[in-house]
Amino acid sequence: MIVEEIERPPLDLLEEFRALLRHESVTCAISDCMGRFNAMTSDMRPLFEGIRFVGTAVTVKTLASDLAAAFKAIDVSQPGDVVVIDSHGSVNTAFWGENMTMSALNRGVVAAVIDGACRDVEEIRRIGFPVICKGIVPNVAAIAGYGDVNVQIQCAGVTVSPGDVVIADGNGVVVVPLGEAATVLSKAQRLLATECIVQDKIRAGATIGELIKVDEVFESTFAYQHKAAKSE
Repeated sequence: MIVEEIERPPLDLLEEFRALLRHESVTCAISDCMGRFNAMTSDMRPLFEGIRFVGTAVTVKTLASDLAAAFKAIDVSQPGDVVVIDSHGSVNTAFWGENMTMSALNRGVVAAVIDGACRDVEEIRRIGFPVICKGIVPNVAAIAGYGDVNVQIQCAGVTVSPGDVVIADGNGVVVVPLGEAATVLSKAQRLLATECIVQDKIRAGATIGELIKVDEVFESTFAYQHKAAKSE
């Protein structure tokens, strides 16, 4: 299935997410605001240091060795999009390379996130195009004409739908569902503002345990366990 037109977040909403990148660990805050979910697995690695971006997901679902859907995804992308590739569990075949990078730049794509491998890494690093993937390998997938574009996928442990907001920084990648984007943004803005206050108190000599009243947490847990044991 090839879906060329998708719903995207409003541009002003994306700009507000991009504004959060002024904070060093924005993905941590956004994950916290989603119940500590929606972060991709720790084996996803940036191709070079300093990768930070916000964009709209254009999704690719491939067979284990077919690049055709990834090619098509680039062609239907718009400026500000992120190509997110579900490589069907293949980590020993490259699903991204130099020519795809140059094509993506022509379409205004801001990054590629691949649940699989990449090649032509020296050229991509020189270009400075953000790629987050699971590995590097020379051999590339074939072009056979299988796979889907802009369908719901699984990428590194996270469900990704076309139009979702994808955010990356030095901590990894998080995905915000399109329908929850405005709510998560508002929560993240408040959380990051609160975190600045908390850190000021820690710099002044407090500990995080004191601030969150960790002793009360232990007391509450102990009381619950004691009550449960008596009821058995």
